[in-house]
Amino acid sequence: MKPAVSVKTIGCRLNQAETAILLGHFVDAGYRCVPFGRPTDVAVIHGCAITQRAQRESLQSVRQARRVNPEAMIVLAGCPAEILTRQDNPAVEADLVVGQSSKMQIPVLLHRIDPGRFPPAQEDAPHTPHIDTRRAYIKVQDGCDFHCSYCIVPKVRGKPSSRPLDAVVVEATRLVKTGFRELILTGANLGCYDDGHSRLIPLLRAVDQIAGIGRYRLGSVEPLTAEKDIVDFMCESSKICRHLHLPLQSGDDAVLARMGRRYSRSDYLRTAEYATSKIPFLGLGTDVIVGFPGETDAAFRQTVDMIKQLPFCNVHVFPYSRRPGTRAASMPGQVPDAVKKERAAELRILAAAKRSLFAATFCGRQVCILVEKILSSGHAWGWTSEYLEGLVPARSTQVGELLTFTIVSADETRLLGTTDCNTSKAAGFPSP
Repeated sequence: MKPAVSVKTIGCRLNQAETAILLGHFVDAGYRCVPFGRPTDVAVIHGCAITQRAQRESLQSVRQARRVNPEAMIVLAGCPAEILTRQDNPAVEADLVVGQSSKMQIPVLLHRIDPGRFPPAQEDAPHTPHIDTRRAYIKVQDGCDFHCSYCIVPKVRGKPSSRPLDAVVVEATRLVKTGFRELILTGANLGCYDDGHSRLIPLLRAVDQIAGIGRYRLGSVEPLTAEKDIVDFMCESSKICRHLHLPLQSGDDAVLARMGRRYSRSDYLRTAEYATSKIPFLGLGTDVIVGFPGETDAAFRQTVDMIKQLPFCNVHVFPYSRRPGTRAASMPGQVPDAVKKERAAELRILAAAKRSLFAATFCGRQVCILVEKILSSGHAWGWTSEYLEGLVPARSTQVGELLTFTIVSADETRLLGTTDCNTSKAAGFPSP
């Protein structure tokens, strides 16, 4: 029987995209994939170190894998491996710790360690991504040199680098021909995509023209990089999803300056207002850090005010996490954990209310979902272009279809259709 491999992915979409590539290498080397937690020969924890919580979860997952599969080869890969090793941190209980530059070579490394147990694998061999049956992630960029004072990404992912446009298009075309209906373009700093010849918008134009593509969406885009050009492009395209994730982090100028962010409160407001004026039903998402060093009650109120002003559909709230090796870790004015928790709870309540209000605006409008599940109730479930949940009676619908229908009501954050909705198996979705 083929050896088994399981992978647990923690963290961002870029990690998910890289996991798909890594599993493709394992499959090509002769492994079979099993769910994490099942009996396996190799368990890979593709971890995250962006926050203390994510790093802790990565190490806990290593211990979990060891308990479930005591005889398996346990591998810790990715960002945590750049700052943790078995030699200087006894909490790392993995058999193998592999950093960013070598993680795609894990099948090769395993064969070198134990050729009698693990099959041979070719270095840098072409691969078939082993990915979700509904959508595929494509890594187009990696690394960041913005050096925000709280962020460890430049340390663990290095300097910016972008894949050649032609290579991205070849991969995207192959995935579309395989039957994937939604592609997600990811990067550590996606708005700074630059392969030396083309920037982000030419890349989007090339992906947009791939024959048979259903739809595609973007990962997070840093303010004052390419977001206005992206919005203008969205007005032209019927394929790119109407969702823009634009990290705010704070609504206070003094806090933004201490964070090392490259924009002001007014810059962000202008950008968000431009985007929502051009695309009225744009799904606008954001990230917010609460309790950053020196964040006063007044500064936090500035952030609350920003969230109230703008029609966000998703607000991801993170209590500030002190990361060794970053400038913010040694800044004065560290905020007590209890205050961080209180502020995060308040913002999450506000975020839920904003999402409900945004969902309610879709009553009577058409939306398109990528069908991800057929529920026991007989409803098809999936995400809309704007990143809202959509539900509609399934009829003859199958998982993986792009389904357009009319919304008759919004239940908190879910958009609901009925059997009387006008449905079609669409290859795109209506323009706003």
